[in-house]
Order: sequence, then C-alpha cells, then structure tokens
Amino acid sequence: MKSIKTLASACCLAVAATACSTSGGGAPPSSGQVLTLAAAGQGPAEAAVKAFEKANPGVTVKTTFTEDDASYQQQLRTQLASGTAPDVFRMWPGGGNTMAVRDLGADGMLMDLSGESWAGGLSADLKAVTSDPAGKVTAVPVTIGAIGAIWNDQALAKSGLSKPATWPEVLAFCKAAKGKDVVPFALGLKSAWVTQLVPYALTASLVYGPNPAFTQQQKDGKATFANSEWKQAMNKYLEMRDAGCFNDSPNGVGYDEQMQLLGQGKALGAVHVLSAVQSALNSAPQGTTFSMSPFPATDSADGTYLPVSVGIVYGVNAKAKNPALAKKFMQFLASPEGQALYATESGSSPALSSPSFKADALQQPVLDAVKAGKSTLYPDQGWPNPKVQQEHLTSIQELFNGTVDVPTLLGRMDKAFGEGK
Repeated sequence: MKSIKTLASACCLAVAATACSTSGGGAPPSSGQVLTLAAAGQGPAEAAVKAFEKANPGVTVKTTFTEDDASYQQQLRTQLASGTAPDVFRMWPGGGNTMAVRDLGADGMLMDLSGESWAGGLSADLKAVTSDPAGKVTAVPVTIGAIGAIWNDQALAKSGLSKPATWPEVLAFCKAAKGKDVVPFALGLKSAWVTQLVPYALTASLVYGPNPAFTQQQKDGKATFANSEWKQAMNKYLEMRDAGCFNDSPNGVGYDEQMQLLGQGKALGAVHVLSAVQSALNSAPQGTTFSMSPFPATDSADGTYLPVSVGIVYGVNAKAKNPALAKKFMQFLASPEGQALYATESGSSPALSSPSFKADALQQPVLDAVKAGKSTLYPDQGWPNPKVQQEHLTSIQELFNGTVDVPTLLGRMDKAFGEGK
C-alpha cells in the first residue's frame, strides 16, 4: 500500500445514533430543478447544499441524512437495488465496504464522471480511490481525513501531562492520567466502525509505513495478517486496554458517549478521525479547543506514520432522475469554494486545491505528515472486498469481550481477504 505523497499539492480528512432526517421539502420551483441527495452525517452536507442552492436560484435539493454509517450503507444499497436511490449520495473511497466506490462501480450503480473538467486534474492517487474497476472516475473527492490522537487542549493542560511521542510514553501517559482520575483515551466500541481506528493508527507505523507494498504482497499470496506486524498492533491494542488507557467497558460505550467524554474533558484524548471533533464540540464548554498529533506505535518518534486518506467522496446514481443537475453539484463540490466549505464544516482538509482553506491545529499535522512522506492510506481502501473490514469490526468487539484471541481474529481476516483475491 503506497503512501499518498502526491496528495501534498492536492490538499494546499461517521457518527452514531440511527436517526434519519430530511430537508429541502416544499413544492419544487420548476420542473427539472429538483436534485435528491443522501449523506451519512448532516452538518457538512447541509452546508454544501445551502451554498449550492444559493448559487443556483430556482434549484431545490431534497435531502435525506442518516446519522449511522452502517444503517446508511444498508439503506442506500437497498435503494440502489430497487431503483429508488437519490441522484447524488455520499460514498466511501476505494474499496472495503458495500458503499465504497469500487464495490458500487463493479455493480454498475455509478455514473461515469471521467469527462468532467475536474476529473481530468485528479492525481494518480486520487484516481485510484475514486475510480471503478474499469478505471472510470465515478466519484469526486471532497475531503482528506486522518486518524490520530485528538486532544482536548484545556483538559490536557489542566492535567499537566504532555502528548506522548513514543509507545513507552503512551503507556506512561495512561498510567499518569489514571492517577489523576481522568480517562486517558475515550473509546466507544459499541459503535462498530470505531473499533478499527486504533488498529489503523498502530499499523500505519508498524505495517504500512515500513512496507507500503504489504497489501499487494497479501494479494500475491506472500503475506498475511497473522504472520505480520498486525499481530503486534493487535497485542498493543490489548496492552492499552489492560494498562487502563480507555474508559471502562468500551464495548458498552457508543460514539456519542465517547465524544461527550472527550468534549467535556472527562477524557484527555481519543484516537479518532479528525471529523469527530465536530461531535465533541457539541458537548464541550465554550472556548474548548482541540488539536491532533500522530499516534505513536514504536520506541522512536521518527518511526511514527499517520493514516491519511481521502475521507468523503460523492457519486451520481447511474439511474439519476436529474443527471445534468447532479453533475453540476459534483462540479460545485470540486470547486475551491465547495472544497473549503465542506472541509471546514467537517473538520477536515480539502482533497483538491482550495487556496482559501486555512489549516488549524487539527489539520496542519496532516499536511505536515503528507509533505514529509510520513503518511499511509487507510488499510481497508486496498482490501479486495467488504468482508475483511466487517470481520475486523466484529472480531475486535469479541476480542475486548475476551471471546476470541488475536490469532483467531487475524485468521478470520486472512480468510475473508482470501475470498476476494
């Protein structure tokens, strides 16, 4: 799996609760001027929709938002199969789940966008995660995301502790935080998608940074999860659990509660996607700020890599009822204005050039890691089928329950990987 160094010039990064909401109701202004859109997560998408409607008088965007990734994926897949899906919808880059670009593209559910002006300027790395198996661009990249240690700055300062830069410092940090009766890192494994974040952070430094070709070696039958540093990463995950690095009973804590712990300063940090800060802010006292640092997994700070990847992408239904307007919305998302707006609202960095975007304490470390060649892609974007990620998510919950061990977990992942090669 290769690093995304070429994204440096391009980037000049899921929530829980299963409620759905709709907006954009009312009578359409005129025939042919209604666009339907669905997204997982409301805030950033809603801001983009309002800006698009303002720039295009007479256009109405009818939206549906689902606040849980798993529910959203299942819902959209069902709608696409039945012919009731919206014109435009959020997807996941690369492969790895049922609503990822390659998986939907392989099933012929996405419109070919290769002829759009913005598509011609995509770098090779961006095309790799926005194209279907035939090589046609079928998605517009909107944000660059990262997984790192997110810190409640005020809570950390109050504790008197410093951000760890090496693995031994992580364990020492956890011990010191517990001694101050505060949670070192909030963890909400009840929301299945959260289970993967710490392993992705650890394997960036232990697996994919040192060996960018690891996933290809797996496909070639020359490497496995079980006989790689994935084993060390999973053991370190358990070591963190046993060292008291997390809140009690993480399998019983969901994403929302996890973000409340972080926002309220009951936890000093969380290993998470940067966009999660938007949720933490909902329960944070006024004036609370957040920052990010790459999460270490080795004894040397120089050995730390940051998982960085295209975070949010949008595509067009191959059977869209208003394809012209859908393409126009894609063009807006690819514009400097659309990129800056969506990135700012989602707490991410833009995937495409956006001179007006200003990086903050969360985003600057991402850009620095990419520029320094210390970034890796999210592992699942290179996996051959959605089964690998699904096995990963459920098995980690079992691992924390003590019903499976690390060899069993990795063996399951290897089996799932092999079924898609």
